[in-house]
Amino acid sequence: MGRYLIIANQTLGGAELDLEIRERIDRAPSVFYVAVPATKVRHESTRWTGGFALSDLPPEQRQQLAEDAARQHEAELHEARQRAQQRLELMIDKVRAAGGKAEGEVGLDDDPVEVARAVLDRQADFGEILLSTLPAGFSRWVKMDVPSRIARITDTPVTTIEADGQD
Repeated sequence: MGRYLIIANQTLGGAELDLEIRERIDRAPSVFYVAVPATKVRHESTRWTGGFALSDLPPEQRQQLAEDAARQHEAELHEARQRAQQRLELMIDKVRAAGGKAEGEVGLDDDPVEVARAVLDRQADFGEILLSTLPAGFSRWVKMDVPSRIARITDTPVTTIEADGQD
């Protein structure tokens, strides 16, 4: 029986990942563990204030900015986790409908390497890691060298599945 760790977010349910999953299910009974990083909906630095350093602002404005940033950060995390949870549930249903077994989790981090590390620390019996990314031209994960970084933290083979730009 094959046991696979899937690391993906926006590409869950995409044609390329589906094909890879179906190939593995067709070869042998398969179990998939889907780990979805809670990728931030919007990446924004709270340090950037339009050119002025926060230290140049009056204390009450700095406090208000800090409180606003904290609220915004929490709202973004909540939205990221909700989207990741929805994708996870759809992917688990899809794998099961294709004849595989599946379970998974939303990672506590938005960094796919840290999510992979957390899963691998608890479960080390995967035969392969399937890392599904957006097309290389606009994939943050490819730019961050996530495939190589995950490969360095485990002896488990890592297969990178790049989504087609048409999806």
